Amino acid sequence: MSLLRKSLTTAAVAGVLLGGVFATPAAAADPNTCPQGKFCGWSGKNRTGTRTVYSESPGCYPLDHIAKSVSNQTSYKLVFWKATLGCATGTKLVTLKPGTYSDNPGSANSVEIYG
Repeated sequence: MSLLRKSLTTAAVAGVLLGGVFATPAAAADPNTCPQGKFCGWSGKNRTGTRTVYSESPGCYPLDHIAKSVSNQTSYKLVFWKATLGCATGTKLVTLKPGTYSDNPGSANSVEIYG
């Protein structure tokens, strides 16, 4: 095989390999996962339905939507509530350590974030 033909073959193989790398979608685009550094709530159980991604600092917040499954990919401890009279009142549903999730905690509408 001539040097020119070897070079063209090598370039073609490299182009195919690189093209495949760039065509692969990012894992963060998966609607059943939560991006690193965020916490997420889904409208359905088992991380199904519409996903809402949050990035809050320590405090207590109402959620934009009812969450029937939740994931904590932050460095904080999170407590999810079915609040009745504001944040952190009513029924405590689940406490999540960093890097954990719950597929069926109930219908969460607020979150407490501990720093």
